[in-house]
Amino acid sequence: MTTAAIAPSLSSPSEPTLPVAAGRTLMAAGAVFGAANLFQFGVMSGALGLHPATLSLSWPVAVAVFLTLLFRLRRSGGEAARRAGQWSRYAILTQIGAALVLLGLSLATGDWGWMRATAVVGMSLYGVVWGIAAARTSRLWMALVAGGCLMTAAGIALLLGSPAQYLAYAIGLFLFILTPGFILASGRVR
Repeated sequence: MTTAAIAPSLSSPSEPTLPVAAGRTLMAAGAVFGAANLFQFGVMSGALGLHPATLSLSWPVAVAVFLTLLFRLRRSGGEAARRAGQWSRYAILTQIGAALVLLGLSLATGDWGWMRATAVVGMSLYGVVWGIAAARTSRLWMALVAGGCLMTAAGIALLLGSPAQYLAYAIGLFLFILTPGFILASGRVR
């Protein structure tokens, strides 16, 4: 994402610029993972009436849908989309790595509550990346998004263990990932 904010565009007029391609990728991430967290909230709160075992499907399905969208965006967007997709793959690998560390802690301690922290880690990572983008571009709006991500992570931390943590994460993803992604994808803000 930081590349999207500072790199000049070498794309043809028919291909999106790097900020537009990155925005499309952020929109996909915010929508897919936000929806996955709404599903998790629905299961954990009892609103959907589904057994909690269905939660084991939500993230693999969400990751598969996101990677499919990422592949399509990459194919349709030229060099800019390829670069944005590459950053997204790094982000997903970082998220998976963090989840594996939390899994290791859960196994080592016998406390599966560690896995609930994946939402805090995920939103914190988004905040750090937006913060880097803000520092590299001197864009105040990116700093505000970074602050929103970090405040959301803190709020999620206060809700750990409750169904509301999934709702808070979904709202954070919609506000601070999907919405800025839409703004970047529209080409109105660089």
